[in-house]
Amino acid sequence: MPRSGDGRTGSGTGGVRYPLPEGSYGAVGERGDDYSQSASRSIPVWEGTDRVVSQEVRIVGPNGEKVDIMTFRGSFERDLKEFAGVDSDLSEAVETEDDDTIETVMQERFYHKPEMFYSPDKLVVAYGVPAPTPAFVYNALGKKPLPSKEQIISDTVDSIAARFNLRYSEQKWLNATAELLADDHEALDKFVRRDFSIFARSQFTRLGGIDMLPKFTNRDEVFEALRQSSLVKQSAVAAASRSTS
Repeated sequence: MPRSGDGRTGSGTGGVRYPLPEGSYGAVGERGDDYSQSASRSIPVWEGTDRVVSQEVRIVGPNGEKVDIMTFRGSFERDLKEFAGVDSDLSEAVETEDDDTIETVMQERFYHKPEMFYSPDKLVVAYGVPAPTPAFVYNALGKKPLPSKEQIISDTVDSIAARFNLRYSEQKWLNATAELLADDHEALDKFVRRDFSIFARSQFTRLGGIDMLPKFTNRDEVFEALRQSSLVKQSAVAAASRSTS
């Protein structure tokens, strides 16, 4: 696809817009009318409901450029719709809400392509939500809305609390821990390393302080379940992405 200058067009927020790559998702044609028409397309700026992600956040593009999050979201949703239109496995998995197949197809056929720059960690950073891949796919294809960070935290806490039959005070402690890990990358790293110094913070003081930990029923099992949750895993992925950006 021909590009003007260095192949970039600045967005209104200082980001970078990328033209659609040649032959995207099998759409390879002669350099005729169809080619000219596709060449004129530009990546749309995302127009959905913002989730309070700083406009200063940038996503690293395919050539190391920093792409603003609105351009990234618009590009992802546009390209995913085109991809789903030609990949029957993905469209069928979305229709039946088959999360495992969606994960597999996205990893093998959509993410990390040389001409594109999509990956799970960049989606978490761009949308500001520690959600797994299927959640972003359902949202982009209009199957169901992307859950908020607060919804993901609540669902995670409720699930673990029910699994271990936690008391009310223990569930409050778990909720405070989940909220902290979703917002604080340093605390997240310490929690993953089993460093309990994070529980000396003020939000836990209000719940009785670190002295309450020995009274927490099945504490180790509960915390391990939280470490293995999608909330913590996706938050860790996003934290790693930010540290290398």
